[in-house]
Amino acid sequence: MGIVADGFDIQRCVKAAAAIEADLTRLLSDLTESQFHAPQRTGGWSVGYCVEHLLLTGHAFLPNWDRALHGAPKVGHHGEQFRYEWWQRALLRFAENPSRLRRKTAAPFVPCSRHSIEETVARFYGMHREFVRRVAGTRGLDAGRAKVQSPFASWISYSLGFSFDLALAHERRHLSQAWQVRQSMEGL
Repeated sequence: MGIVADGFDIQRCVKAAAAIEADLTRLLSDLTESQFHAPQRTGGWSVGYCVEHLLLTGHAFLPNWDRALHGAPKVGHHGEQFRYEWWQRALLRFAENPSRLRRKTAAPFVPCSRHSIEETVARFYGMHREFVRRVAGTRGLDAGRAKVQSPFASWISYSLGFSFDLALAHERRHLSQAWQVRQSMEGL
């Protein structure tokens, strides 16, 4: 698991995204197609479904980030970097840890299609390039005052900067889950 962010910082977000991509590469190294698609013996998602879930959520966030970036005020009170409130830091800790904050995934984010490792990785990296482009797009904007509507619940919104860290924590959570799936196969 990564270090939970205590505030928004463009460079740290970009580095965290690169670390997630490197972790995904390590996770998938030497994995066969059948292992990629095999669920845990105890039930649950396969490695492929964990990554597909991240694609679904990432693509759901992209238009919301675009709207927030379009309407974001110029650097003002918060500036490009700002510290999160205590409850935001707590939410990031819960979002990152797979053993905490468990809830059923909403239907639009439940993975149901199977793609090859190669195609899945290419799609993930493509989505991640778009993510990094949006993070970089906050330069000169007040990412603390700009609000993003949650793709999971229309009645929830949070600051643009916080939404990036929330997405990264969510990715680390499901990559950790995928590592658990992979490790459960090693004893077979």
